[in-house]
Amino acid sequence: MTQEFVYGVTFITSVSSYTVSVGVPTFLVRGDVYFWGSMMGACLIASVPIAIIYNLFVDRFVAGFTVRAVK
Repeated sequence: MTQEFVYGVTFITSVSSYTVSVGVPTFLVRGDVYFWGSMMGACLIASVPIAIIYNLFVDRFVAGFTVRAVK
């Protein structure tokens, strides 16, 4: 993840093209001031769709992992 952050900050010049992992710390940390409420809101918005998709397909994931384990 560290490499993604460094590459994103270095090579992405357009502010609207930043990924979530680059944009959140770039815009919500100013020196020693952390905007915790905004950072937690951004992280929640980014993680909720992933959690929903995982919950929809968790049965398939488990079935795929245990295909050879069941006798």
